[in-house]
Amino acid sequence: MVTLMENARSRTIQILTILSLLALTITSGCLETPDATPAKASNDALSKYGWVQVGDVVYESQEEEITGTVIKINTAMMTYQDEQLGQKIQEELRNLQNQYNVQADTQLPLPGSQLTTLRLVLPGGFSLPSGVTSRLVDSQVDTLADQNNIDNFKKVGDREITVKDGSTITANTYAGAIPLDDNNGASIDVMGIIAMWSGSNSNVIVIGIVPDGDINLNMEAIEKTIITIDGEAEIENILELIKTIE
Repeated sequence: MVTLMENARSRTIQILTILSLLALTITSGCLETPDATPAKASNDALSKYGWVQVGDVVYESQEEEITGTVIKINTAMMTYQDEQLGQKIQEELRNLQNQYNVQADTQLPLPGSQLTTLRLVLPGGFSLPSGVTSRLVDSQVDTLADQNNIDNFKKVGDREITVKDGSTITANTYAGAIPLDDNNGASIDVMGIIAMWSGSNSNVIVIGIVPDGDINLNMEAIEKTIITIDGEAEIENILELIKTIE
């Protein structure tokens, strides 16, 4: 499975391409770009919903010169995972393996729910125009689906929420399915959520993906459900985390 962190690196490259659209609105020469700080969910919210940070914050800087204008972006990216859900999946899998006396090397295409945050800082602390933001959201949907092998990944709704700085933003939700590599047409349903907003001289992108419904163990004569996941509830938890990001 391609991780959301790897997806986010690809998105940085896409962002640089779209930044070329901004060249005419930025003063000639090299404007200073502030450092990017990570877009963090609160520790209280992470503890409440059983989520943890995965890995370290990844800082990156990229530059592009367009008609004499040096455009530099700084980014800070971090990833969270629903630790409670991941532990529950593994516990139920072990129980089934012990019950039927089998040892299955089960590689799930989506081990649990994940959330990646990316703070993007432009020269002079510029905010992305709404038209560019809309195009970025569309590109994130395509990238998330392509790199995670999600079929029929379509928008199914949106939610308005208020984030930490008081801004009201729209979070779009999506649904699709990841085929399993077992030659019987089985798949795991997934849901996704993508939101972007500007504030404090930076732009924040959040992308989440969660399993939804039954996760099954298919081995020899065994065909059992490991766990049934309420994808809507997982999305609600991610929304609560997003509300605390600053």
